[in-house]
Amino acid sequence: MKEDQQARLPDGRMLGYGEYGDPAGEPLFFFHGWPSSRYHGMMLHAEAERRGLRVIAPDRPGIGLSDPLPGRGFSSFPKDISALADELGLDRFRLFGISGGCPYTLATAAALPERVRAAAVICGAPPLGSPADKAHMHWAYRSLAGLRRLRRAVMPVFLGTSRWMIARGSHRAPMSWVMHSIPPSDRAAIAEHGCWQDVTRSYLEAVNSGPEAVLTDGELYLEPWDFSPEEICVPVAFWHGLADKNLPCEVAKGLAARVPGAEGHWIENEGHYSLPLRYRGQVLDWLGKAPA
Repeated sequence: MKEDQQARLPDGRMLGYGEYGDPAGEPLFFFHGWPSSRYHGMMLHAEAERRGLRVIAPDRPGIGLSDPLPGRGFSSFPKDISALADELGLDRFRLFGISGGCPYTLATAAALPERVRAAAVICGAPPLGSPADKAHMHWAYRSLAGLRRLRRAVMPVFLGTSRWMIARGSHRAPMSWVMHSIPPSDRAAIAEHGCWQDVTRSYLEAVNSGPEAVLTDGELYLEPWDFSPEEICVPVAFWHGLADKNLPCEVAKGLAARVPGAEGHWIENEGHYSLPLRYRGQVLDWLGKAPA
């Protein structure tokens, strides 16, 4: 496991990444959620190691150890992944995107069909660029989505408050109140798998980049995607919980229908946090069977 790596890209920027799983295994790029960082890849370490998969988890531009890229979109990211793969001597690879990593996963699958063997999306963020799309968001996200000045003003306060809450621990207020506001399946999975430390560590690495970096990354989700899922021609599968309260399953189904030949796995009684923890092994098994 090597968590604090950097590679220099052709344009001179540095791209941060971590490595998990089996260092000699078949390569798999992991695209983290929002707000998160390369440390999010730790969730796959043990399962990937058992399956002989090498997980490479890059920070997005401006996050963690990665330099910013002004004016970037989702379609900019495949160039960085291609350059990192070249630097690591990788020809072909698989993709695993979680939550906010969804559009980055699909953009890479669309742009690099000759290199991507298969792509998996778990509890993925769908397009949110139109008012109809935003209607399906969690109420807190929806409120901030429509008020650019407000989110710019509150983000520094929110980040400071969140650090304080995390430092107090999940068992103490006010974080304990937040934990009780999420579905029971999510709370149970977080407790079962002991992932609190890993999740908060990844989050803190992301927010240490500052509010501007987090907002720049987050606001991309509120704009129309700059690529077409309909153009993807590699195997793609979606996993989404029917009890997901952050990103409802119906919008994930709509996105999956736009990807030619995509598989859909819609799981009863699983939420936004429980599904990745309980089904990551199944997702890795599916990716491991991808054709050479």
